[in-house]
Amino acid sequence: MKEEKAIGQKLTEAHANSGKILLRTALRILLAGVIILAGVRGNPPQGKPVSLLAGFLAVLIALGAAVWVFFPMIHWRDCVLFYENGIVAGGRKWTLDELGEISFKDIRSSYSVFSRTYMCTAVRNFDMTYIKDGKMNFNRAYFDTI
Repeated sequence: MKEEKAIGQKLTEAHANSGKILLRTALRILLAGVIILAGVRGNPPQGKPVSLLAGFLAVLIALGAAVWVFFPMIHWRDCVLFYENGIVAGGRKWTLDELGEISFKDIRSSYSVFSRTYMCTAVRNFDMTYIKDGKMNFNRAYFDTI
């Protein structure tokens, strides 16, 4: 109750964008499937691996690919809560005074088809890529605009 008084009453919240998470995971599954299918059709496996080291390397590559494919799923429980005098992001409470000036930035990299969205503050840049309507909820909470 004391911490709620420090950052005030909750104004709004923004949760994970499940559609974006599922889309990106599905695209990664599709891409991995195409790569596996192309590899198997071009060079079909002929029995078990030649050595223990080759088998271990194949398992390591498959495990790395599985981590890459299902990486967007770790954002499933992401949530940003906007309070009168602060924000709860990444499971930590931040006061507006700590955060300083807040701006949003979309960054498109050359190695990805999708852009990333960051909430830039004086403390750190918060990744808002998988948050649904994060900027809109921020504006609604603090500027009463959409």
